[in-house]
Amino acid sequence: MAVSIRRTVRVLSAISLFGSAAFLGCAPGDAASGGRPTLTRLEVIEVESPTYEGRSFGDVGPYEVVYATAWFALDPADRRNALITDIDKAPRNADGMVEFSTDVHIIKPVDMSRANGRLFYEVVNRGNKGNFNGSGDNDPSLAAAAGDGLLMRQGYTMVWSGWEDERLRPRGDHGVVATLPVARNADGSSIVGETIFETIFDDTTDSTFTLPFYKAASLDQPQARMLVRNHTRWVGGPLVERAEVPRSAWSFVDESTVKINRRDPFLAPYDAGAAFELVYQAKDPTVLALGHAATRDLVEFLRHDTSESNPLSGAIQYAISTGNSQSGRYLKDFLYWGFNEDSQGRKVFEGMMPVVSGAHGMPLNERWGDADATGRSYERELTSKVEFPFTYGVQTDPITGLTDGLLARCQTSDTCPNVIHVDGANEVYLKAHGLLTTDGLGNDIALPPNVRVYQVASVQHGPAQAARPTATCQQLTNPNQSRPHLRALLLALDAWSTAGTLPPASRHASVGDGTLVPSLPQAAMGFPEIPGVRYTGWHVNVAVKDKTSLPNRFIEGKEYAVLVPKTDADGNDLAGIRTVEVQVPIGTYTGWALRRAPFAEGEDCALTGQFIPFARTRAERVANGDPRLSIEERYASHADYVTKVGEAADRLVAEGLMLAEDAESIEQAAAASDVRR
Repeated sequence: MAVSIRRTVRVLSAISLFGSAAFLGCAPGDAASGGRPTLTRLEVIEVESPTYEGRSFGDVGPYEVVYATAWFALDPADRRNALITDIDKAPRNADGMVEFSTDVHIIKPVDMSRANGRLFYEVVNRGNKGNFNGSGDNDPSLAAAAGDGLLMRQGYTMVWSGWEDERLRPRGDHGVVATLPVARNADGSSIVGETIFETIFDDTTDSTFTLPFYKAASLDQPQARMLVRNHTRWVGGPLVERAEVPRSAWSFVDESTVKINRRDPFLAPYDAGAAFELVYQAKDPTVLALGHAATRDLVEFLRHDTSESNPLSGAIQYAISTGNSQSGRYLKDFLYWGFNEDSQGRKVFEGMMPVVSGAHGMPLNERWGDADATGRSYERELTSKVEFPFTYGVQTDPITGLTDGLLARCQTSDTCPNVIHVDGANEVYLKAHGLLTTDGLGNDIALPPNVRVYQVASVQHGPAQAARPTATCQQLTNPNQSRPHLRALLLALDAWSTAGTLPPASRHASVGDGTLVPSLPQAAMGFPEIPGVRYTGWHVNVAVKDKTSLPNRFIEGKEYAVLVPKTDADGNDLAGIRTVEVQVPIGTYTGWALRRAPFAEGEDCALTGQFIPFARTRAERVANGDPRLSIEERYASHADYVTKVGEAADRLVAEGLMLAEDAESIEQAAAASDVRR
């Protein structure tokens, strides 16, 4: 089918969108009667209709895409905005408002009468869209980008908008970013302050890196420090403690570029995986949490404005949101700071689904915030936001004595959404997932009734499409898939948030049933002794931090108990959503992985997991000394394997944890495999 494209630009006034503050019955900053809506202008840049090369999706029909820019003017005195760090230092217009803008992409049915009334808002990750439809392409002009069309067949209207500033996150192909103001001193001069940036090169050549977020205030910074650490054990002992790199070995090239001379004799003991930290004076902090306000106020407009200015006018009854990894942390931060309350005191989203964020937060609503800062036990351990409150319910922290929770503000305003929180096994080790369901001392806690927590067993952060070697990790990557379960849980969140249909009960390891345990000793944790596979029991360390200087440091005696899921005899997680791959395994799948030499050998290999295949025959297994049963010993034939895969998939469908169409695809893949052929 030929693609018909219509292009139009419409510039809409503030009055045509929402009306004046007087019309709404409130003055700017009036907290009692509701704040003032802030979306002042929507500029539609382009409409492509139909999109996806004219593909039609069941009863819903074809879709179209709207590319737009939304403009905002926030009242800094409104209680919903006043908590934004540095909003008082942002430039103001003649009316005293803080102005900014964001990209907006909307993909919607051409005939909105066929839409399902749901707005599906996906938080972009580093400016990029994800895809629940099973396609890795974000270009909606291509038919293949629709994948299997799950969301379109359901009739969803999909929305993405920018929240990271374009200076910090350049716009990529089909990406979305925001244009946010820089905070200034009262006299208009640059704000200058100390911040930190960390990088790992994984090579030993002369290394130049870019400061991605904040430029150096000057090139002459005698107080700036470069620190290095490397846990690899050399003859002289472990290079564990941070050491200051002499200025002879590094320098500012310009305000955004730093060079390290790896040939300097001081750096000779450090291998390719050495972690470098630069503590320096930066300038011009962006008012980052305005990105949260942009999400809040855009969704409010798209849901509630009924004029022709709104491309979704009158078509949206509910909104649900999801975010993956960085975007999941964004959603939790959005919730924690109260942004799920719109200008009239209504819920922005009825449902939220943060994915693979663990117990990590996002240091967005602070000066010199870094949306990329996510901790691992070796990389960025001290710069990430892993701190109380870790979980949703309001509780008292036994370590600090503070009382708080991710739902604390929305409970006060009665704007809490239903939450489906999904992690994999990688988040157990890298993002302290266990602190979502325990009290920090190793005791189970009850989750609020509007929260479900699911742990997908034995998956890495972003499942690999196939088991492959990497440049820095010891084992093959982990292809155990979480996507079929995310799709089912998204639809469950919709039904819960719009019709009150309860989703499946939470699925995660727990202390009470013996499936959430300390990582050491290995025997008690259950992981088998597999030839050629090293087990160290590592996980991210979590403790109260002393933030009086950079880098922060952990306070001795203020550590939290970080627990991990116990495994079966194959090394696969016992608890959580046990995927088909785990129920009918052809190998061991782990959420953790270790670095190999010469890349800080033995340290965590970040977001990667491991796949350690079973021996094909009993003779091979015995010869290798492998305690795990071989493929031959597990499955009588290829047909037996395919039957067991089908049975496992059917169980997951019956439990509401997989869609029937995904179960069918998994069974077809098993039939096409070479297992026991």
